Amino acid sequence: MRTIHIEGTGRVARALALRLVAVGNRVSVGGRNQVAAGAVAAASAAHLLESGAPIESEVLLILVQDDAIQEVAVALAPRLQPGTIALHFSGFHDCAVLAAIASLGLPVGWAHPLGSFSGQVEPNWMVDLTWCVGGDPEAVGVAEDLAQELGGKPFLLANRPGAKARYHAAASLLAGGSAVLFDLAEQLVAQDLPEPNLLREGLAQLVFSMTEQAAEKGPRGALTGPAARGDTSVLEGQLEVMDFRTRKLYTQLIAHMQEMALDSEQG
Repeated sequence: MRTIHIEGTGRVARALALRLVAVGNRVSVGGRNQVAAGAVAAASAAHLLESGAPIESEVLLILVQDDAIQEVAVALAPRLQPGTIALHFSGFHDCAVLAAIASLGLPVGWAHPLGSFSGQVEPNWMVDLTWCVGGDPEAVGVAEDLAQELGGKPFLLANRPGAKARYHAAASLLAGGSAVLFDLAEQLVAQDLPEPNLLREGLAQLVFSMTEQAAEKGPRGALTGPAARGDTSVLEGQLEVMDFRTRKLYTQLIAHMQEMALDSEQG
């Protein structure tokens, strides 16, 4: 059991507080909005820490918007006790935003569950997720323990300039890009179907199948379709029925798919 303070009142903070309490930790919650913090505490059976009160927990978890992390760290630093380990949950920022806490000689780092979520966040949403962790060695140890305690699988990211931004860009490219491609695919053929929802189900199954193969064989092993097979006439026919925006994007993707296919042949 650890004593953990969560600074934040959003959906992820609420879900994390619920889960941490459920697995036996002693959790307190705080935030600029004491009413919202009180709601999180009440929903999770955590303790509400009054604004400005000393933070006596072994671990501090900062779960606020990315642009606010540095400011919150500055505000919390005077309230921390010797030995406190501080982690933020941003996917983009590295340890630099926790400089005010690190200047006290306290270990700092990050823990970021690599998952896509929107709307209501369930308490068990982080189970089976891969977590990106990094920072000072002692902070990394706590982040890894935390991820495993919550049913996740941690991996260590190098604590070097640009590493975290590249990691977050990769995740955003895949998650956001997949949603965009799904939308464009629906739009392309929806006018030809009386029941578009059936198309959505079929496209989703296609994505699931590709993802499973990519996880098993890597993205090049999962590549299929006319670009991978070199079916030029099929590609030309596909491009003819696309609107300008979709055609431009697909043309760029075709070039990359052909490079991937060539690499696979040479490999």
